[in-house]
Amino acid sequence: MTTAKAREITLGELTERIGGRLDGPADKLIRGANALAEAKQDEVAFLANVRYERFMADTSAGAVIVAADYDGPGESLIRCQDPYFAFREAMVVLYGFRVHPFAGIDPQARIDPSAKLGQNVSLAQFVTVGPDVQIGDGSVLYPGVFVGPSCRIGRDCILYPNVVIYDHTVLGDRVSVHACTVIGEDGFGYATHAGRHEKIPQAGWVEIADDVEIGACCALDRAAVGATVIGPGTKFSNLVAIGHGAKVGRACLFVAQAGIAGSTTIGDYCAFAGQSGVVGHLNIGSRVRVGAQAGVTRDIPEGQEVLGSPAIPLSLCRRVFTVTPQLPELRRQLKKLQAEVEGLKARLGEDEGPS
Repeated sequence: MTTAKAREITLGELTERIGGRLDGPADKLIRGANALAEAKQDEVAFLANVRYERFMADTSAGAVIVAADYDGPGESLIRCQDPYFAFREAMVVLYGFRVHPFAGIDPQARIDPSAKLGQNVSLAQFVTVGPDVQIGDGSVLYPGVFVGPSCRIGRDCILYPNVVIYDHTVLGDRVSVHACTVIGEDGFGYATHAGRHEKIPQAGWVEIADDVEIGACCALDRAAVGATVIGPGTKFSNLVAIGHGAKVGRACLFVAQAGIAGSTTIGDYCAFAGQSGVVGHLNIGSRVRVGAQAGVTRDIPEGQEVLGSPAIPLSLCRRVFTVTPQLPELRRQLKKLQAEVEGLKARLGEDEGPS
């Protein structure tokens, strides 16, 4: 079940819109999308993972988007080169993106006279826009958003409820920030002296490039000097923390509860799974993949996959994980062998005694 109402479309038109090839009746009506196991006769589903092929024989879906070379069961199939992306395209056709429930400037929004708003900007009630702020055309700020002094927000950005943007933060175009995320708060910088942790002024800022999406309840620290940078096309899940002065490259992915400590540099197209962490001042090469709950404590070269804590190459970690459950039995066997060796040594000592 989906909460958004889908448009009605024939299977033939849907197939054409997503660039597929149809095996089935073109005049069948599609009124939504759903998972394979739950789809109804007027809904389209997709198969992009072989683990779900078991549902194909019994699915009630009106049609299933499959790979071009799929050779399993199914009455109405839309064959595509990339079935997961094709399903994304079908979702856009059927549902589109969120329609904002308000437009224009709410009278309860508070806007500093020095702020500059572009055309068709929408500010909901209780939005606060500070001095010298610039907001680009078509951007939408939901209730409770706070934008601090001298921030720059690009075109067609969306800031969901209670997002906080500290002073001098820069957002590019088409940046989406979900509820309760904070951008530009002070970095965790202290100098311990004479038994006290003395705060270091955080004089830097945060720069977020175009087409970045940030989930709910994330935190991106401002740098002590210079900028904390998030590269174009990078996507965050929820509860992600980025330390001060970190530099994140293009089109990276951060799953929930991932954390990057300060002054770490990350290349392009990297992926960090849930609860993974990276210590500070490291260099992570492009196209690195960090597995769930991995703890990265040293530089990682380009293209490597790592897992474990401390993180090690994936192939080695798999062998470690295979052996780990056997450790109690291996320990028992080792103790048994030690006892047998001691017994043999004692017997040899008796045999070699005085004649």
